Amino acid sequence: MTADDFDSYVRTLGYVVDLLGDGQGNQYSVVGDVRVTAGSLAGKVCDVAVQRLPAIPYQAPPAIHTRPHLVQADKAATLAIQASALGVDWQYWSRRLDRPPSPKALWTYILTVLAEA
Repeated sequence: MTADDFDSYVRTLGYVVDLLGDGQGNQYSVVGDVRVTAGSLAGKVCDVAVQRLPAIPYQAPPAIHTRPHLVQADKAATLAIQASALGVDWQYWSRRLDRPPSPKALWTYILTVLAEA
């Protein structure tokens, strides 16, 4: 799997994927208008960014980033959510994918993280 494989998979689901840099040389895949379908954030819509890591074999990034902020600052620390290198509009969610990465597994992981907030 590569970051391009992930982007292609998400596009087959009907999402728009753009690339974004963080000013430190890191590139991110940004999936636009993701609707959270479960959990306390159900009904919210956000953009989700994942860092494009070039490692071979592919390793999933240890975080997702969301825009706009979905979790209030007073609750963010207990959920391991903090400021993002992508800018003030973004939140960094510290999470790990603990299974072999595939485009579908990475997408499922993202949706699960959002549903469990």
